[in-house]
Amino acid sequence: GELSPLHASKMSAEHYVRTFTDMLKTPAASFRFTGIYGPRQFGGEDHGWVANFAIRAVFGLPLRIFGTGKQARDILFASDGAKSYFDYFKSPNPGVYNIGGGPDHKISLIECINMIGDILGTKPVIEYHPERPGDMRYFICDITEANKKFAFNPKVKPREGVTALIRWIEENKAVFDMTGK
Repeated sequence: GELSPLHASKMSAEHYVRTFTDMLKTPAASFRFTGIYGPRQFGGEDHGWVANFAIRAVFGLPLRIFGTGKQARDILFASDGAKSYFDYFKSPNPGVYNIGGGPDHKISLIECINMIGDILGTKPVIEYHPERPGDMRYFICDITEANKKFAFNPKVKPREGVTALIRWIEENKAVFDMTGK
């Protein structure tokens, strides 16, 4: 895929952390988080797509897909992401780690939308748009190293996590200003 300024800034931060680790012997690590979702997330189309789909579906708004919708991603429930820090602090091994859902939490955009519809008992309206340049068609995070070095192992499966997200949205509709005022 294409590198962007976002990628460059993340890579420079990883180099800083590695430098501190080497120079000062601090047990620091860089975590590359992917696909985080969960309650209290106000997701957008680019970041937080699971929450964006769930919020739009709860309010009966159309969900926008760029491309076929068969793009696959791994998703990570927020509590599993938070737990990754605790796992690391129990066994700090300096390095750069991918922190995502991994293969067991893989889902396509269409599968996610169908799951949301199933949980809500509705059929969300989907608007298809042309594929965007730079969008990856398939990205599943390799969490092997984090599992090996500090036993990172996400537990919350997509159905359980998406259900919790939807329930939070339904219970907190007032925090979403859908009037545009």
